[in-house]
Amino acid sequence: MQQISGRDAAFAVLNDPTFVVPSVPPASAGVAWLRATVGRFSRGEAHERRRALSTAILDAIPLESLRAGGLTHPVAILAREMGADESVVGLVRDVAQAYQPGTGDESRADAAVHRLVAVFGGVFDEPTAARMGVLVQACEATVALIESARNRTVDDVLRDHPPVPATKRQALVATTVGGVAIEAGEPVRVCLAGDLAFGAGPRRCPGRAHALALVERALA
Repeated sequence: MQQISGRDAAFAVLNDPTFVVPSVPPASAGVAWLRATVGRFSRGEAHERRRALSTAILDAIPLESLRAGGLTHPVAILAREMGADESVVGLVRDVAQAYQPGTGDESRADAAVHRLVAVFGGVFDEPTAARMGVLVQACEATVALIESARNRTVDDVLRDHPPVPATKRQALVATTVGGVAIEAGEPVRVCLAGDLAFGAGPRRCPGRAHALALVERALA
């Protein structure tokens, strides 16, 4: 897979509507259902609708509530603000390890998805998927940022070792970006660092402020 590196080239791809997220197949259960129902892997109107659900969840969580308190796992803190408790942390980890297609033990993730759906009301719908998606995407990335920032400034970590170092896009048309020739339908790896560590454009991470508040809490 070709790589798009350099701030200007990465920014261009992230803001170009002819680069889309690779699609995932529809599914009715397990982690495949979660992928097919969250904004992270959606396109078009479905992405806008599902992203709005995630943004509303985050907007309802005061940043000050994330900064106050002792050392607790980021997922436990967010879950508490969403009406759940810290018992979901292990379940969210089980989902996170296989959230990206082809990256982990899907049977373990499937079982955890079913238990999390039960925690959030028992309905396999978009609002439930949005709650789970917020927790899953905050899981490993936020912990990694906290651990890296114990010995360096957050800005240095985001510049040199961002917790999510890259994202994938697929070209709808043949083009050239940053000197890289890309065929129509070809997937590319877009490097994220510095001011792009939380993405850019219409798919930028809506939880940036929340992640940084959780880091501030952990390092206080």
